[in-house]
Amino acid sequence: MVRARRLWPGSRAALGGLLVAVSALGLFTAFGAAGAEPVRSYVVARHDMAPGTVIGPGDVGLQEMDLPPEVARLGFDDSTAEKVLGQVTTGRVSAGQLIAESDLDESGDRSRPPLEISLQLDSDRAVDGGLMPGDLVHVVATLGSGRDATTTVILRDVTVMDVARSGDPGLSAFRQTVTLALENTDEAVALASAADTGEVTLVRVNRSGP
Repeated sequence: MVRARRLWPGSRAALGGLLVAVSALGLFTAFGAAGAEPVRSYVVARHDMAPGTVIGPGDVGLQEMDLPPEVARLGFDDSTAEKVLGQVTTGRVSAGQLIAESDLDESGDRSRPPLEISLQLDSDRAVDGGLMPGDLVHVVATLGSGRDATTTVILRDVTVMDVARSGDPGLSAFRQTVTLALENTDEAVALASAADTGEVTLVRVNRSGP
C-alpha cells in the first residue's frame, strides 16, 4: 500500500539546509510536522505534461512518500532528482504523478515529433470531446456518400499532442481542434486529403487490457 503526504512550499526557515541542497535544481520541498519521522522524497510532476515535454525546474517537485521498495526503485529520489531535468516525457504525465524512468526518453533526442497537423472536428467524431494529450488514436476516414461511401483506417496509433475546444462546451455537440503527431509527409498528405474530401473520425486506442 502506498502512503503519501503531499508537501507544498512552506516556511523558508523550515526548509533549512535541504533547500540549499536542491535549490540548484529549482525543486521544492518541506519538512512535515515537528517530531514526525521523515521519509524519503521523490520527484513528482507539478502539473500535467504532454508527450514530448522537455522537463524543466518548474515542471517537477519533491514530495515525501513512504513507498514499498518495488515502487521506490522505479522513481527518482532527492539524491537522483537532477537526472530528471532536461529529459523528455514519452507519454502523458498527470499532475502529482511519480516520475518513473519509463516516463522519460534518455536517448538525448530533444526534438518534437517530426510533423504535427491539426484537425477541427465535431465532438462526436473525437470520442465525444474526451481526447487528451498523450492519447493514442486510429484515424478513420469516410470518403464518398451514399452507397458509394467507403470507410477505412488510414493511420494507426497516432499520438494526440494537444486538444483545444472552440464554441460552447456546454452544448451537446461542439467543435475542437486536435493536434496529432505524424512520422512522415505521406501520413500528412493522406490525412489532409481525407479531411478535405471526406469525414475524419478519431478512435481512441485503450491499452489497459491484457
